[in-house]
Amino acid sequence: MAAAIGRSEGGPVNLGALGAGLTRVRILNLRELASHRLRVITSLIVVIVASGLLIAVLGAYGSMTETVRKFNAAISGDATLEVAAIADTGVEADLIGQLRSDVTGAKAVVPLVRGVVLLDGTQTTLLGSDARVGALSPQLRSAAAGADQPIDMERLRDGIFAGAGTGLTKGQTVDVAGRQVQVLEVIDDPATDVLNGGRFIFAYLTLAQELAGLDGPDGRAVDSIMIVPNGQVSDAELRRQVDQVVDGRASVVDPDFRVRQSEVASAVTRDSTLLVSMVSLVIAAFLVFNTMNMAVASRRQSLAMIRALGARRRHLVTDLLAEATIFGLVGGLIGVPVGIVAGRWAVGRLPSTVGSTALEVSYHLPGYAAPLAVIACVLACVAATALAARSVFAVAPVEAMVPGEASDAQPPQRMLLWLTGIAGVALVIGAVVMVGTVEGRPALLAGAVYSIGAILVCFGITVALVRAVVVVSRRFGGPGRLAAINSDRAPRRVWATVMTVGVAIAVGIGTSGALSNMVDSIANSLDGLSDPDIYVSARAEDDIPVGPVLNPEIAERAAEVPGVERIAGGQWAAVNIGDARAMLQGLEPGAAAPFLKKATPEAAAQTLDGDGILLSRVLARTLGVRTGDTLRLATPTGYHELVVRDTVNYVTIDSGTGAISADLMAEWFKRPGQTYLQIFTAPGADLAQVQHDLAEIAAEYPGAGNRPVYVYTGNAALQATQSTVEQAGAFTVAIQWIVAAAAAIALLNTLLLSVLERRRELGVLRAMGASRRFVVRMVLAEAGSVAIVGAVVGIVMGSGLHYLADKILTETTSIDILYRPLWSSTGYVVAAAALCLFGALVPAVRASRMNITESILSE
Repeated sequence: MAAAIGRSEGGPVNLGALGAGLTRVRILNLRELASHRLRVITSLIVVIVASGLLIAVLGAYGSMTETVRKFNAAISGDATLEVAAIADTGVEADLIGQLRSDVTGAKAVVPLVRGVVLLDGTQTTLLGSDARVGALSPQLRSAAAGADQPIDMERLRDGIFAGAGTGLTKGQTVDVAGRQVQVLEVIDDPATDVLNGGRFIFAYLTLAQELAGLDGPDGRAVDSIMIVPNGQVSDAELRRQVDQVVDGRASVVDPDFRVRQSEVASAVTRDSTLLVSMVSLVIAAFLVFNTMNMAVASRRQSLAMIRALGARRRHLVTDLLAEATIFGLVGGLIGVPVGIVAGRWAVGRLPSTVGSTALEVSYHLPGYAAPLAVIACVLACVAATALAARSVFAVAPVEAMVPGEASDAQPPQRMLLWLTGIAGVALVIGAVVMVGTVEGRPALLAGAVYSIGAILVCFGITVALVRAVVVVSRRFGGPGRLAAINSDRAPRRVWATVMTVGVAIAVGIGTSGALSNMVDSIANSLDGLSDPDIYVSARAEDDIPVGPVLNPEIAERAAEVPGVERIAGGQWAAVNIGDARAMLQGLEPGAAAPFLKKATPEAAAQTLDGDGILLSRVLARTLGVRTGDTLRLATPTGYHELVVRDTVNYVTIDSGTGAISADLMAEWFKRPGQTYLQIFTAPGADLAQVQHDLAEIAAEYPGAGNRPVYVYTGNAALQATQSTVEQAGAFTVAIQWIVAAAAAIALLNTLLLSVLERRRELGVLRAMGASRRFVVRMVLAEAGSVAIVGAVVGIVMGSGLHYLADKILTETTSIDILYRPLWSSTGYVVAAAALCLFGALVPAVRASRMNITESILSE
């Protein structure tokens, strides 16, 4: 029997020992789990949540990247270089001929137009090229209805090819960007589904340029030019040839640069979500630790019995680790489909426009996501169990003859507490150092490091926490004094319960506080946006007015509207700086803008005079420049240099934002005109009437492509932008509530078990003459004491996590996130206290009403 329980002789593989170990796990460990279903289920829920969060985050934002990657691959095909437009004014069409004649390493030079048009009010991808489009990819060849076929230019002047996803029919005449065109063919090739789910139109170059607004007075342009190599020169030589011809008038990049841009565009939401996910994984590990710690205490007699039968301590520890592996594996695997559902929900709320192209984001879970989530859960569970399994070494065979409750009468060894506390302090300090020294996304790890360190510090002060519960309990009179005795003789159970309360509160305070501060700080970075009374804009209030340029007649007529005191214009443009996509604002004197409010007066004046550029801190970091440095900009008119006059705290958009004078924007980027007007009304003017009059004028002068012109108030612009920021964090806030709810469930379960497992003790009290009311008051006194001490622990831990999370998000977003306590977080304290009392009251009332004889005999 001893051999069956402990060790077995055999060959090198020792199959007998392996079989004995599996038998122990099956008969003892798994059976024990089955007998404590509530404890196991609630702890398992948290592991499932942690796994599901990782899957949801990786799936949601992996879907965006994969959708862009597939679309981009279908467009670029065999091209290895792309000459991309710096601004939405495009690349000069004349450059196509120069590249074809001067780049000897090119097999094909293919112009491309890509954009967004409205069909029946729905955004649709516009693609355009010439007869060489077939050299790029099979998908584009199909979209062009067989580019190898003879081309009838007469038909193509007003004809398009439509994807099946548009719902158009062959021969139908439709209005596209104010132009009547005929559908020549409907492309129903499954290979083209990657092109926005088949919702696209393809036009040959001349028509595509007209539909995209690239047929301006300064000449025709294209969005990009794709270079297919002939294989006779190296990639470096091909790039050198292309760079020599382009000479800074466009960006020469790898065609995959748009994939990297899409990753950057979702960085704020993704990073804040990953931070919460990492913290949730640590919380899951802690709750598994609690579960296993309680399991070891409740199994002490059975473990001692196994020791008496010949098993070694290492066998028992191995069995617990095997149990934890199964725990993490099951929780991780169940969390995968949960995360997929959450990820699909999140994908449905991602923007449908990426860069200048409409894309239908399809769900894609990276191949590494599920294994990573499961492995992370298993490692967290095993690591937590390894800490709990230390108490197995204190189990002696003689304990098989004593009650299991006595096992919890002593706190952990003093040396262990000291070592754990020192390690926890070191981790907390290490987390602070990481935030101050590690740049970019790796700083997110500091959140997990802090959480682990804080829990270890609390374990190191177990004696102090238990003593605090005892002292508070004595304040509740006679029942409280008896509760204090119960707490003093069960330090491990008290610590576990206090920490469960603390963790539930800390998660709420830390994550909700940091996310609230992030939203507030981003909104504060928009100071100045609402200063104009009314905006006349090329885009709606929740979008950046990157174009098209407004008809100048609007400004002239707006100045004549009664109540209008003055008008200031400006424009926004999306520009490619290398392979980074940034937003550039052209500022006019007299305009109101966050850049001008946040920059120093001298820097603002120099920029408005055309003698410098203002950068957001994100863009300054992306470009590797500081205030006073000279920045060399590639523009459609070649290279130009500007001094960085100031870097300011500004909301992150793509790779960042910058501002120059509107005159330089018009001259260097070939963007004369304005994409928005700021209307300042006279004192006492009827704002609603002025807005109505301006809306009537705007309706008479639609933008290029028959796009509407929008009129809205400055307050509406600010509120819409703030709403966009809040929506970006909505998924993260939802995750935070899920984690807090899981911690609350675990808290309720811990309190229920702490009372139910003392039914015998409560029965003895009843037999000695204690009334039901006295028993209930005693249990509530202990629960109230745990709630008070746990609340203090949670507030301290949560405040530290809140402050550190602000610093982490400041580093990852380059926005100065100001720490402000979130007073609504007191709701987490109240909720935790209520759960403590409720979780103890229900089983206490039930236990007090049990038959005294049954209570005494219960195990």
